[in-house]
Amino acid sequence: MKKSLKILFGSALLASSALALSAATQVQAQAQAQGGNFCLNVTEIRSSQAVDNRTIIYRMKDGKVWRNTLAAPCPELVSFSAGAYSQELHTDYLCANTQTITVKSGMVCRLGEFTRVN
Repeated sequence: MKKSLKILFGSALLASSALALSAATQVQAQAQAQGGNFCLNVTEIRSSQAVDNRTIIYRMKDGKVWRNTLAAPCPELVSFSAGAYSQELHTDYLCANTQTITVKSGMVCRLGEFTRVN
C-alpha cells in the first residue's frame, strides 16, 4: 500500500512539473510571437515615451525600438496637465491588445499593436 502511494505521489509530481514546464515554454513563445499577441519583456525595456495621444515608443536595451499604437486615442496621454502615465504589470511581459496604461489624471487606455521601428 505504501509503495503504491509513493508511485502515485511521484506520478502526480512529475505531471505537475511537466505542466509547469509547458506553461513556461508557452510564455516564452508568446514573447516572440508576431501580431496581436506580441509581448515585450519589461526587464529589457530601457525607456518609454508617449509621442502623441495614440503612440508610445519603447526603446529596448538591445537597441531595438518598438511603437505601440493604442487601441483608441488617449487624449490626456501627452497633454501638458497630465504628461505622465503608469503601467501595472503582474508578469514580466507587456503585451499588445491586453494591457492598459493609466494616465496621471486617472484615465485608463488600452495598448494596441506593437510595430518594430528599427
